[in-house]
Amino acid sequence: MKLRTLLTALLQLAIYLATGAQSLPDRKYPAAALLSDLEMIQSAVVTLHPGFGRFGPREEVLHALDSVRNVIKRSDSTSFISFYRMVNPALTKIRCGHTKLFPPMKGFPCYFFTDNLIPVIVRFDNSGRLLVTRSGYPEAVGKYVKGINGQPIESVLNALRAQLFVDAHVQTSADAQIQQYFSAWYADFVQLARGPFAVVLANDHGAETTIAMAGIGTDAWQVLNQNTSYLTGHNHLSFPSDTVARLRIATFYPQQGDRYFRRFLDSAFVQIGSRKVQRLIIDVRGNEGGNDALGKHLYAHIARNDFRYYDRIEVKVKRKKDVPGRGNVYLPRFIGLARWFIRKDAEGHLLFKKHQNLGTHRPHRQAYTGNVTFLMDGLSYSVTSEFLAVARSESRGVFMGEESGGAYQGDNSGTFAIYKLPVTGLDLGIPLAGYYMTVKPESGASRGIMPDVVVRPSREDLLSGRDPADALLAK
Repeated sequence: MKLRTLLTALLQLAIYLATGAQSLPDRKYPAAALLSDLEMIQSAVVTLHPGFGRFGPREEVLHALDSVRNVIKRSDSTSFISFYRMVNPALTKIRCGHTKLFPPMKGFPCYFFTDNLIPVIVRFDNSGRLLVTRSGYPEAVGKYVKGINGQPIESVLNALRAQLFVDAHVQTSADAQIQQYFSAWYADFVQLARGPFAVVLANDHGAETTIAMAGIGTDAWQVLNQNTSYLTGHNHLSFPSDTVARLRIATFYPQQGDRYFRRFLDSAFVQIGSRKVQRLIIDVRGNEGGNDALGKHLYAHIARNDFRYYDRIEVKVKRKKDVPGRGNVYLPRFIGLARWFIRKDAEGHLLFKKHQNLGTHRPHRQAYTGNVTFLMDGLSYSVTSEFLAVARSESRGVFMGEESGGAYQGDNSGTFAIYKLPVTGLDLGIPLAGYYMTVKPESGASRGIMPDVVVRPSREDLLSGRDPADALLAK
């Protein structure tokens, strides 16, 4: 162990001397060093990732990594930012939204050009175009982005979509992430140099204009991005009328803790039960997940019959010693105990058997059994999509909004193995559990939960801060 540590330290010293004092994005690394990081990435994914081959062929990922390997071999050295921009889209081909590759910088998701971001906040409207809703340049607000620095916006968007981690074949998730952090993603994956930015804009009649925009820093962009959503960020219950209840579930990861969430939910359904509620609206738009047990707890409050939630939980390894690159990976302490609850099934799959969402569950004693409308979007992800999947499978209500951000069949999440790549310092996060939902099968490619009624914001909604669902729900 001491010899390995010494050799690693000597390798890192040699790389530092070879790269000099360049800033990290531009720092160049020898090909052999980068290939060693790439080998660790591939070994970790193939050995540990429960979703490797689940939503797409394994060969697609392996061929993408081979392509990166071939590019690296053609040069004596490659810059950090080029390596990151090549490896990241290869890993998105796993089709797992919980897989992550982070540069060793603070301030997610602003990694590169942090003092030179495009000063805009953008949103997709119901025409699919990218609308500027805020900007350091007031004349840009209300106009559609047509291009940046000579690159058509569709080309920019396609480049960003290839870089963003998405479950299965969900189509809304990437665009939801793009509009959430557009300026940061542009800097991370597309931007080649510091501004100014030549931004081509078009008004709602198609007339174009170009604005030369000076870049702004991360802090200024965060200020620009404040209070830009019509969605509230906390869980709460309201009664728009005597017969309608609206339950906003903004997160399954409450800052006050799980007990607070359970008490809130129990109290909310006591209030619902005390009124003559004929329709319950559950709004989970923008809810990216949290504690998976709380999703099941919410569904129990609207279940009409006994139900199953998780069908099974698959893992790839049982023992710590089977994890590759042990000297470069962080594993939660309890991972050693987990092996006592892992069993091999008749087909050779390793199943984790100790989870409160497994088995059969009964409706909560205060369960609401009336009509339910679910509001969802491309950020309704992870635990939220699990909840929606069971509700869809059980035909529990009407689904409005956009395709959910997570897949109907389940996801790969749970606890994570976090690798610190020894050469570049990149952090690779690999989920260790494959969650399979107990849902009725659906034909076609694995997608999210699809809406019965599509609701997308119009240009006017976005500029006024108006919730596009309100008008439909009032009918």
